[in-house]
Amino acid sequence: MTKLAILVFIFTAPTFAGIFVIGVLTVDMAMASAMPIVLAALAGVLLAAPASWFIARAIMNSTRPRENENA
Repeated sequence: MTKLAILVFIFTAPTFAGIFVIGVLTVDMAMASAMPIVLAALAGVLLAAPASWFIARAIMNSTRPRENENA
């Protein structure tokens, strides 16, 4: 499941980071510093880690064969 979580993280990390950066750029256009953009990208990557784990677990649970399917 770790390999699947890493694969999902590859897709979710840039997505979350991009969403947060766009949010910062939309809300606070007057900021002259790049620090809010960097922090938003870092927050997106950090939040993508547990999200990718939950997504991978959901994928594994949905593809696992049922135990009582033949009964």
